[in-house]
Amino acid sequence: MIRAMVVGTVVIALYFIFYLIAYARTKDKRRMDERVRTLFDLGNEENANRRVKKERDKRNPLRLDQIADELYVAGVALRAEEFVTFWIMTGGVIPAIALFLGAPLTISIGLVIVGASAPIIWVTIKKNKRLAQLGLQLSDAFSIICNALRVGQSFQSAMKNVADEMEEPISREFMRVYRETQYGMPLETSLGRLVSRTKNPDLELMCSAVIIQRQVGGNLAVILSNISDTINQRIRLRGEIRTMTSAGRMSGYIIGALPVFIILLLMFINPTYINMFFETQTGRIMLGLSVVLETIGFLIVRKIVNIKM
Repeated sequence: MIRAMVVGTVVIALYFIFYLIAYARTKDKRRMDERVRTLFDLGNEENANRRVKKERDKRNPLRLDQIADELYVAGVALRAEEFVTFWIMTGGVIPAIALFLGAPLTISIGLVIVGASAPIIWVTIKKNKRLAQLGLQLSDAFSIICNALRVGQSFQSAMKNVADEMEEPISREFMRVYRETQYGMPLETSLGRLVSRTKNPDLELMCSAVIIQRQVGGNLAVILSNISDTINQRIRLRGEIRTMTSAGRMSGYIIGALPVFIILLLMFINPTYINMFFETQTGRIMLGLSVVLETIGFLIVRKIVNIKM
């Protein structure tokens, strides 16, 4: 009974920890959404709907449609409900079953930590990798769009050319915009959703130029060509910065992940060796203090090596 209560407490604590982390990570997304709403303003009725949506987001920042967007950007072929069910199974049900079958408490806690964090880390890594790849594809996409515009095609048709000629993830995103506009969604709304999903400043620059050109006129092909040159320079500068900060980033990741990896390894290899961290008051205080210091150190290193452009 006591073991079950301990595992349940750990599951609840981990849920709230991941809840707070995810809420903090949506800060940039909320800022980007505000910028998108300012630029892609489409009328009073839609503004009212957005206000209702914004209030709903404040009450429930981890809604299923947000999880669905994260899975879509990451290229994970799961619905939000399926992912949440899988996460609950790995983070709560499997450790509880292991504890019920007589597994040591330390192993059950290790299963909770691994099961609760592994799916989220996996989706985050896939999403970041695809977004980085999308950023590298933007230059070629702009060239295709500019060539299509010069021969007289519409912007929507140019985006379809990108979707047909290029690989994922940019082909999938541009095809979604094309299909949304074909089904009746305004181009401004579809581009705003694209920027909100990808959170790419270079793509936001392109979408802003398209919307402004539709409002005031101008040669869109020339505008996008100039933007493409700017983006190429930013990509090159960003690559140089990543090269110069690669050692610091790698050191931060290794130093941050090594203690966690060691304690998880000991939980499964030799549980009795670290039982004192969970069974004694002093051990729990030391463990909690270690988690706090580890988190602070990781955030500081990330802040130092993360140079915003």
